[in-house]
Amino acid sequence: MEKVTQELMNSLVGQEIDVFSLQNEQQVGKLAISKVEQGRIDTEEFSSFSISLLGDPKNQLPQDNYLFKHNAFGEYPMFMSIHDIDKYQIVISRRRN
Repeated sequence: MEKVTQELMNSLVGQEIDVFSLQNEQQVGKLAISKVEQGRIDTEEFSSFSISLLGDPKNQLPQDNYLFKHNAFGEYPMFMSIHDIDKYQIVISRRRN
């Protein structure tokens, strides 16, 4: 069972999530989950969704893999891309069971 699902992330919109470096596990910031949307891939074989995040423009994080932590799912590594000085996105695409 996947820890991070579209339904779970929808329930966390408006909440902050802690972001850690995968290399040294030091916290690099906090981001607020602003929106969760159905992805373009939605077939019998695959599903996808995106997570939009807002951060502090004074602490811009580069595109990279990070370890995200929240009480609702524990910790989970994900790739995050930057879209603006304070806007980020994670896209999750999975094979359906």
